Amino acid sequence: MTDTIRAVLVVEDEVLIAMDIQMQLEDGGWIVIGPAGTPERALTLLDETQPQFAVLDINLGRKTSFDVADSLMARGVPFVFLSGGTREVLPDRFRALPLLQKPIRYDELLKHVSDVGMT
Repeated sequence: MTDTIRAVLVVEDEVLIAMDIQMQLEDGGWIVIGPAGTPERALTLLDETQPQFAVLDINLGRKTSFDVADSLMARGVPFVFLSGGTREVLPDRFRALPLLQKPIRYDELLKHVSDVGMT
């Protein structure tokens, strides 16, 4: 496994949204890992690289990003969820974590990512 400085894992299955998130993060000086459109791809990327932060869309087609979130928690990697829905879709173990609503406010996303980058 290699360490990547200022790296953000992006897990988003909608290509245009993923590209937009990637562009915003790269403009902010971050290296984007992915984007991964499936939980399986995201978990493979986590086996290869240690991100400093992650952005997880909750719904990935017919699957969710909850397995990825569990893996990130076990590794101590902070993350935010993205959703067009409400917090009630989150399992109890994730309810206290940040949930950003779609459409994404990039100033809000970049604040979460930057807060981690300052620590």
